[in-house]
Amino acid sequence: MTAVLAGKVAVVMGGTSGIGLATAQRLIAAGAQVVITGRDAAKGAQAQAGLGPMAAYLPCDVSQAQSVTACFQTLASRYGRLDCAVNVAAIPFNPALLHHTSDADARALLANDVLGPYLCMKQEIALMLAGGGGTIVNVSSINGLSGVASAALYSAGRHAILGLTRSAALEYIGQQIRINAVCPGAVDTPRRQQRVAHLSPAAQAEAAAQTAQAIPIGRVAEAAEVAEAIYWLCSPASSYVVGQALAVDGGLSA
Repeated sequence: MTAVLAGKVAVVMGGTSGIGLATAQRLIAAGAQVVITGRDAAKGAQAQAGLGPMAAYLPCDVSQAQSVTACFQTLASRYGRLDCAVNVAAIPFNPALLHHTSDADARALLANDVLGPYLCMKQEIALMLAGGGGTIVNVSSINGLSGVASAALYSAGRHAILGLTRSAALEYIGQQIRINAVCPGAVDTPRRQQRVAHLSPAAQAEAAAQTAQAIPIGRVAEAAEVAEAIYWLCSPASSYVVGQALAVDGGLSA
């Protein structure tokens, strides 16, 4: 692949598995030095080893301001710049009707999905302003484009990510920082697999078939397909795209 991002430094917040790990792989293939972050140090070390010498791992809990600040202080001291940032850190959520959702689950989800991107973007933007610009891609969901039964808090958080994306995009494009979002549909990731792990193999197969049937393209996405969209938004090929929410959903939102 052409080294479009050669000499660039990128960070993938939540880059140790799933869409984040696939994105790190794609950015490295384009020539970038990539920092991946996550809460689990063992998983981070494993991901870093698999990505090779162009990757580094830093521990970070995006819901905690002190953790985010420490992460970016280390990144800045080590690399001195930041050109691309992808905010994809996610936590599991328990589908439930709104009045059955626990306050603890709500606080944890909103701390990760709303406070997390906000805390990360503050640090990312500061580094990019000092360096003359950059790109930020926030990962929302098609559930950020419409409501979804049994996941009201998750949907609210994903809507909030788009509000942050669009508003910040307007605030900083004059300083050469392009901010956009992607909205994936159903994606084959470890987090998705975890949600059906309690089912029998037959029930898992039936659930997968039902999901695929509901998607116009007829299947769930691979993480690498979402990573391609994220890479495009990070690259000069999308130079005139600002403040957009790109659905990568196999036609679900069409």
